[in-house]
Amino acid sequence: MVAVKAAAVRGFTLIEVMVVMVIIGIMAGMAVSLMRPDPGRAAEAEAWRLARLAERLGREAEMTGQVLALSWTVEGYEFTRRDDDGNWVPLDSDSVFEPRRFEPGVRLADSGEVRFAPDGEREPRRWLLITEVAEVAVSLSALGEATVERQVASGNES
Repeated sequence: MVAVKAAAVRGFTLIEVMVVMVIIGIMAGMAVSLMRPDPGRAAEAEAWRLARLAERLGREAEMTGQVLALSWTVEGYEFTRRDDDGNWVPLDSDSVFEPRRFEPGVRLADSGEVRFAPDGEREPRRWLLITEVAEVAVSLSALGEATVERQVASGNES
């Protein structure tokens, strides 16, 4: 009688399977956190956009010789120019100056308007974009230079 030796079948051990599961769980958690919208990051992106557009609008007023304006509400902002009849009309010379509405959860603290004269004179202005988790300030100097500063929302300080 010949003894037949069964071929050794080797599978994964419980430890190996658990290590793989932990690695998959960590990667899934990282993916979910990266895909979730961050209102603070959205406000900061909007603040940088507003800063650059305000600077560009000032340069546009100087180059074209027109009086231009940036009007804003808590939901967004738009760009206007004074037409030949003295009425304020949307600035449609460039798609960059299209009206902008904020993403949900992002808002400005107030409403108003700032005008940009061809002579380069302007009042310094400060906008505050607010979310649940952060406040982002945009400051426009009298020289037309804009800065952005992110801060923790006042209601969330420890």
